[in-house]
Amino acid sequence: MAEPNVEAAWRAEFKRIHATEAFHSANVFPDDLKAAFRWSGDEVEARRLQEEHTYHYLRWTFLSTVAVMIVSLIGVGLSFLD
Repeated sequence: MAEPNVEAAWRAEFKRIHATEAFHSANVFPDDLKAAFRWSGDEVEARRLQEEHTYHYLRWTFLSTVAVMIVSLIGVGLSFLD
């Protein structure tokens, strides 16, 4: 397995060039390939977390909108009782 500083250098290189170019490169060594897969997995995990946060944000926004609508309907209904 690659050392952390070597892996960090490869992460920077993979960000500079597209990851698919690195996978198809003729001079990819096993440690470099492991670093590439680990970097790719980190990117996927970050994307998954971002999508999960977006989903929760949208869900709570929708639920709060429904709650506000219910409260306003109750308020309008109570105003007709007077």
